[in-house]
Amino acid sequence: MALTHRDKEILTRIWQDRMLYTSQIERIFFPSPQAANVRLRRLWENGYVERYFLPTLIFHGSSEALYMLDRKGADIVSVGMGIERQKVLQGMRYLKWKTGTSSFLLTLDHTLATAEFRIAFQEAVMDHPEIRCGGWIPERLCQEEYRHWNKAEGKVKGKFRPDGFSQYEYQNRLFSFFVEVDLATMSNKAFASKVGRYLAYSKSGRYQNRFGTPFFRVLVATVGTERLKNLKRTTEELTDSIFWFTTLDNICREKFFGKVWHRVGKDDLHSLLDR
Repeated sequence: MALTHRDKEILTRIWQDRMLYTSQIERIFFPSPQAANVRLRRLWENGYVERYFLPTLIFHGSSEALYMLDRKGADIVSVGMGIERQKVLQGMRYLKWKTGTSSFLLTLDHTLATAEFRIAFQEAVMDHPEIRCGGWIPERLCQEEYRHWNKAEGKVKGKFRPDGFSQYEYQNRLFSFFVEVDLATMSNKAFASKVGRYLAYSKSGRYQNRFGTPFFRVLVATVGTERLKNLKRTTEELTDSIFWFTTLDNICREKFFGKVWHRVGKDDLHSLLDR
């Protein structure tokens, strides 16, 4: 099978996002569901991707195909992104193991919601020609370990693991943001610890060294209004800046840049285009 440039981009995107539904791949790369199905089937038949069908409830029809990277796809990603093949294969093996565990559906929900955030952002940028989109750094490439000063413990090691990072330019101003997708699986205390890690990371100097800009936002998309209020209140006990909140139903091309975002320390709604 002769791979096209688009095929290689598909394989890279699947690796970056870990797994994607057919419909998500179609929205990114294809003009129609039929075109997506034909090409993805070829990639699957030739060993570049793995294909899974999740169980469905009776009378609800067949499930949508879910794609992950396979071994031949790993070779393409390794060469194209300059990443050790073993590292790509290690991630593949972990995902395959995860599909057989009881926590897989929860992992799947979070992974696909994060992928949906990325797609919605990129679609929203396409609808706003006045906005320029920067690159996207997926979760597996965002992770960092760093050392920072803790008053109680002295110098301690921190681990920084957001769900993604991107930038966009509007009216000659660059906006940078990290992504946090929250499915209400952690306690308020655990979320407060996450907020603390972001604050420590912002003060460590590592962010500016890596990304070249002094400021960033943390965009949190969560499951509902009550959960949003709880997380916002928890965050406001630690900071009055950086964090912006919305619900997952607002993560779509029509609403992404609309006034659907709650900022810590403020009561009204805001747009991501606000200064």
